[in-house]
Amino acid sequence: MNNLTQRIITGSLFVAALVLCIIWNEYSTALIFLVFSTLATVEFYQILNKKELSNNTKYGPFVNVVVYTLLSLVFIEEIKEYRILFLIVPFLFILVLQELFAKDNIPYQNISSTLFALLYITLPFACLNYLSFNDDIYSKIGLGENWSLLLGFFIILWTSDSMAYVVGKAIGKHKLIPRISPGKTWEGLAGGLVFSILAGFLFAYVTDSSVFHWMIMAAIISIFGLLGDLSESLLKRSADVKDSGTLLPGHGGVLDRFDGILFSAPLVLTYLLFI
Repeated sequence: MNNLTQRIITGSLFVAALVLCIIWNEYSTALIFLVFSTLATVEFYQILNKKELSNNTKYGPFVNVVVYTLLSLVFIEEIKEYRILFLIVPFLFILVLQELFAKDNIPYQNISSTLFALLYITLPFACLNYLSFNDDIYSKIGLGENWSLLLGFFIILWTSDSMAYVVGKAIGKHKLIPRISPGKTWEGLAGGLVFSILAGFLFAYVTDSSVFHWMIMAAIISIFGLLGDLSESLLKRSADVKDSGTLLPGHGGVLDRFDGILFSAPLVLTYLLFI
């Protein structure tokens, strides 16, 4: 099986599983993102371990599961008491306590890497649940189905990624940040932005929702999705690795596939909360 065929099969199965879980209900959505966030966190620590920047490979993913679960239960309004989020605090103290007895030579790297993973990976994945199942947000932009916003989010993100690659390959001449990602160009950035806004416009038309808000969200998703991609490239380049993992044949790791949500999901949510 050649690489292209492998990429097509893996990509199709990945998209089908993701879309099915999003459409099914809030619990399947929360569960699949729990799995993906945990796998992405494991890959994150594996990258850091290559440069001996963290040894917190066991407790770190466990903290991700706990924090993600608590955030998601609140975000999908299964639990309406926000004070339950304070249960996260003891797990953060345990980060310090375990280093007191671990006899590790990089204690503060372990602590800081785990805290950063929560901000960098866990929070963005948890935000996807808030985007998917919050009635106030849906009423603001005129959507009826409770899964359609998240579906539109990923359609725009995938459109931006794909068209940035196509346009960059076709006419790209001016490198964006060659030190971090030699293949990305300003032309690709512009192409991804234009087509993502077009995708936002079309999705708003099909769902009979706010064209203005979808076009704004599309711009946020495209620009900050690219920044998420570049941030992961910076992480991998610092550890001299090509892919974050090998779980998805032809596509690399889970973190490679979801790097676009790392900045875009929290910022889209911020926009929707304050409009």
